[in-house]
Amino acid sequence: MEIIAGLMTAFLGLAGAPGIAIDRVATDFLRSQIVRADRLEVRVDNAPNYQILLGNVDRIRVAGRGIYVLEFLRIDEIDLETDPISIDPNTLQSGKVVLRRPLQAAVRVLLRSDDINQALRSPIVQSSFKSLSIDITGTNKNPEILDLVDPEINFLEGDRLRLTATLQSQPTPTKPTPTKLNIAINAELKTIGGTRLQIINPVIELEGTPVPDRLTKVFADGLNKILDLRQLESKGIFARVLKLELTEGKMQVIGFAKMDAIPSE
Repeated sequence: MEIIAGLMTAFLGLAGAPGIAIDRVATDFLRSQIVRADRLEVRVDNAPNYQILLGNVDRIRVAGRGIYVLEFLRIDEIDLETDPISIDPNTLQSGKVVLRRPLQAAVRVLLRSDDINQALRSPIVQSSFKSLSIDITGTNKNPEILDLVDPEINFLEGDRLRLTATLQSQPTPTKPTPTKLNIAINAELKTIGGTRLQIINPVIELEGTPVPDRLTKVFADGLNKILDLRQLESKGIFARVLKLELTEGKMQVIGFAKMDAIPSE
């Protein structure tokens, strides 16, 4: 959402300059905020044109395909459309962006399993899977330091997903050869009240054997807290999921976000 506000700031800096194509300015600005894109198109509706000088735009529409928001993370498709936008142009000289009306946008995102798995295999992400404190008993009394190796996610029909990985112990002088434990998680992914993505009916297996219910519950509860969109409200962002759909190899999310004010740096 801050990117949209930054886009409005760029418009005001160029408004009135002869020969300036606002759509091209918008596209170039958004390209500067990401790593790269296979295709990125931006359409700015602002008739009459002079209203940009007043800080107003009727609508901004963005269509992106093959968007790399990070060097290792590709978004297959993203479509975004804002409501009318209005900012106070008099505050820009002080380095602030003040909204005269809430900033609202609808967005559709399509992710592919292959792209997520490519991100999971990147060195940056893999480094975060090293030296994890994991208690496979679910009691929190005897955690082990383990590495999560070869994680992979598969989106399945019926809003289901499957996660697989290997838990690997770290070598020690007394146990120089690491032990490995294959883990598989099957679950449904649903939306609750539009504000939470929630793991439903998870089944966790270690080496093909179902783990105790208490461990499954600990895992699901921890993951569901991370997937709670209400956490964004502390940053002034109100997000809602309108539709979530998982099919073979794909996950589509359609949602809505609203921001009443742009946070100060």
